[in-house]
Amino acid sequence: MLWISHRGESVDAPENTLAAFKLSLERNTDGMECDVHLTADGKLVVCHDFDTLRTCGVSMRIEESNYSDLQNLVANNKKIGFDDARIPLFGETIQYLGNRYYYIEIKENNPAVIDVVVAELNKAKVPQEQIVIISFHADIVKAFKQKYPEIKALFLVMFKVNPNGTWSPTSKQLIEMLKDQGADGVDIQCNLYFITQQYVDEVKSADFTFAAWTIDDAWLARRFIEMGADVITSNRAAAIRDQLEADGLSR
Repeated sequence: MLWISHRGESVDAPENTLAAFKLSLERNTDGMECDVHLTADGKLVVCHDFDTLRTCGVSMRIEESNYSDLQNLVANNKKIGFDDARIPLFGETIQYLGNRYYYIEIKENNPAVIDVVVAELNKAKVPQEQIVIISFHADIVKAFKQKYPEIKALFLVMFKVNPNGTWSPTSKQLIEMLKDQGADGVDIQCNLYFITQQYVDEVKSADFTFAAWTIDDAWLARRFIEMGADVITSNRAAAIRDQLEADGLSR
């Protein structure tokens, strides 16, 4: 079981900032997760939203902005004591990876981002076994696996309730999507209304990794671990890990 710090240890430091990633390393979680975008001048930066308003208090569309302009923003997401927080370059975040896993979400449905991400990782000599690419875009996952089959990639999934009351994807639908993409598994929304023991078993029996996001409550993390989840992504990964281990739940 792996504990991944969501946008770094973002419960205590501004999400997707160097401070959050540094904290995840200091707390020795199994890895960290980030979101990447290309700026207008071709820089790969780390920020969750396509617009900077929520995290920086000023609205700028990242893909339409130059990196130098983005650096004028304070990316503290209203957290006190982080007035020096900035939107980091992806390459800067790698200094806090160590020998842990890096879950990298490609936000844009733009295949040009794929080679830029891999080039940065290669430049930093990050071993391929530490890299996990994630995306909500099936086309991105498929294109990535076709180009870099040796690097792990997971399909990000949210559940959808259909007009007739049914929901998707069912486990059968999900397995077919993962097979079509050549994905290594799923990184799925933690919704116990849809995810049952049978759902997890069927996906894992098809030889796919089962990761879940974003789990910030110990009881919910425990439930997913009991069902057989391989990975839990959390804004407070270290705290939940420590609590469950103190309660005697093995990893």
